[in-house]
Parts: sequence; structure tokens; C-alpha cells
Amino acid sequence: MSAEEENDLITEQEKIRCNMLESILSIKLGRDQFFEPFCTLLNGDIPGRRIIDESFWGIVSGRLPDSGRNELREILGNMKSRYLNRDSVRALHLLWHTVENIGSELFCGIESCRKLLNRRMSLVNTLEGNTIPPDRKVLDHESLLKPADQNSYRAWELHPLLSSIGNELDLMEVSRGASIHEYSVAAKRFREASLKNADILERFVEANLRLVVSMVRKYYPCSIMEEMDLVQEGCQGLMEAVRRFDYRRGCKLSTFAVWWIRQYIIKAILHHSRLVRLPVSVQIEDSSINSAIDDFVLQSGRKPTLDELSEYMGRNRDEIEQVYISTAPLLSLDHTDGEHDATIADFLESRLQQPDAEAEHNDTRERINAALASLSDREKTIITLRFGLLDDMPCTLQELGRIFGISRERVRQLESRALKKLKGHGLLSTLSQNGSL
Repeated sequence: MSAEEENDLITEQEKIRCNMLESILSIKLGRDQFFEPFCTLLNGDIPGRRIIDESFWGIVSGRLPDSGRNELREILGNMKSRYLNRDSVRALHLLWHTVENIGSELFCGIESCRKLLNRRMSLVNTLEGNTIPPDRKVLDHESLLKPADQNSYRAWELHPLLSSIGNELDLMEVSRGASIHEYSVAAKRFREASLKNADILERFVEANLRLVVSMVRKYYPCSIMEEMDLVQEGCQGLMEAVRRFDYRRGCKLSTFAVWWIRQYIIKAILHHSRLVRLPVSVQIEDSSINSAIDDFVLQSGRKPTLDELSEYMGRNRDEIEQVYISTAPLLSLDHTDGEHDATIADFLESRLQQPDAEAEHNDTRERINAALASLSDREKTIITLRFGLLDDMPCTLQELGRIFGISRERVRQLESRALKKLKGHGLLSTLSQNGSL
């Protein structure tokens, strides 16, 4: 693609994006969602979503510096007029993928709106042109039997459904701050602009596909990913570059897109390089540590210790040690040291209960439940809570007295009586023989 064709496409894309923004700002809810991040920046806070180019505005840690607030406030003042000022839009250096997300969230209810309108139309068509009667509290049941009033009765039957649909449509109008007609027109305009923008994006990708392939060949052959997978990741980076490209920066799209294509390819390789995925930031830190180790070896002829490496890199020792731990090689549980047949799994403590112990535990539980069935509900509850049969947390006599509203001495008496019943049942002697008591 020549530079002239690229500029023509970019100019066309700019017009489409302005149409997209105009459709969003034509709805009150859309205006609120669009200007909310700017108001947060002007107040010195961190907005919930990034909507402008942080590098251009000098935003540090999500906060706009004081030097840029007056300029931003003046640009926003020019945008609040009835007609959109495109020069002000250019001056904002918007992140258009964020604007697209705002529009998608704003107009996601248009399908529900259409279904409600179609439902109301189908209900009205069943009345064969008869109007809905006015609200009334009492119906004359005898008049409903007359043939002349059958259509009126049908209309009255449909009145609750039509009222419910009308209420939902009214709620949508109130929440969006626009009538259903205005909301539908704006949604249609946004959808058309989105389709045209997607078409331009596809044309940019097709025109720069060779650039993606040339970047992929620098990382291929790769034992981790296939060539077409890398091409797909590179196309994702190219599409992100087209969304963020600003021709006023004085560079071509291909020059700007190279860095995004490379970033997406490297991220994909790092993502699939390990069995247990690590964050990209950790893998980048590991690469920087390995580079520092290689430089130290070239200078000193030996590998550095952890303290020497910390001093050489000017970083905290604990941070480097944490990176070492995170990037340690993976070992299989069946790994052996070569001298012995024992595996790593043989030295790990098993937290699973042995089958014979589990069977014995289940048998004891069944015996206890059978013995407790012979007690009254009050005695059963006291024994269960007293010995912690439910949660292994025994209760004291005072706690049980507080629960039942009786004295601790009365609780002791009930407990003693229940234990005598269990002894007569044979439970205590059985548990003593099994060693469970």
C-alpha cells in the first residue's frame, strides 16, 4: 500500500470514528460514560478506564499532571456543543478501542428493545384494529357474554401484557436519557460506523500481511508454536496497532505496527513456553537477570553469587531470589536421581486417609449414629455438641447451658443419663475394644 492510499484510508477512518463518537454523544447515558473518565482526570483521580493516550498527555501512575488539566478542560468545553468539533476530537488523542467499548456497552440493549417492540406489535395485531379500553376497576361480567364485546374483552386481556412492555420501554428511555426512536437511530448509526471501521481495519491487515510474515520468520522455526499460530498472533498485534495509530505523529503505519506485532509474538511464545504459565513481567525480569549474569561472567570469568548479582544490578536481593524461585525448572513426580529407584512422590506426605482407616472411621460413625438414635432429641443434641461429633469442636457445660437456657449442672445430669443409655446400648464398650475411645 502506497503512502497516498494509506493516508486516504486513515482520513476515511477518522470520519467514520467521528460518526461513531457522534452517535454515542447523542444519547445522554453515552455522554455521561464518555466524559466520566475526563472528569476523574481533571479532579486528580485515577479513572476506571483509559480513554486518552497517556504518553501524549504525560499521565503518570494514572493521574494527569496539573500542566495538562487546563488544556484538557478547554478541549472538553469545545466538545459539549450541539455539533461535534472534529479538531477537538483530534486534540484529545483518544484511545478508539475504548470508545468502541463504550458504544458497544451503550447500544447492547437495542436487541431487547426490538424484541419488545415486535412483541407489542404482534399483540396489537391480534386486536384487529380495536383499541384498548380505558382502565376500570369493575367489569360487567354479563356484558362480556355478548358477541359485540368479545373484542373489547380480548383487548382487556392483553392490557397487562402491553402495559408491562410499555413499562420496560419507558425504563429504557429513562435509563438511556433518550426516546426509543432516538436510541434506535443512534444505535443504527453506530453499527454502520462500526462495520465500516471493521472493513477499513481488514484492508489495513491485508495490505500489511507481508510485514507480519517477515516478523514471524525472525522467530521461526520455533519448537513451541507453529508458523501459522505465530502469524495469527502477529495479525492481532497489527490490528491493535491500527486501532492506536495516529498519523499526526509523523510516521508510517508499518513503522508503528512493527513494535506491536513483535510484542504480540513474543507474548505468545512466552505464554506457551512453560507447562505452568508465568506472567510476562516475571519472564522479562528473568531474561534481564540472565543477561546481567552473562555480562558479569564476561567481566569476572565466573558466575556471581546472589549478593554480587544484587549489587551488580542495583536491585533488592529478595526480589532476585523470588524470581529464581518462580522460574525454577519443573520436575515430574516420577523423577529419579539415577542412583536410586525412589521417586519424588515417594518422599511426599500423603494427606489422603488410608483405605482401612477410612473404612474403620465410617464403621464407627455408623455405630455412633445408630446408638444416638436411641436417645431423645435433647440428649442427642447435648452428646453431639458436647463431644464435637459434627465439627470436632466440643462445647463446655456452660456453653450448652447457655444454648438450652438451663444450668450447667442440669446439662451434666442430662449428659450422664445419655451416657448410661449409650453404655446400655453397648456403644461405649465397642469403641473401647476398637481403640476409638
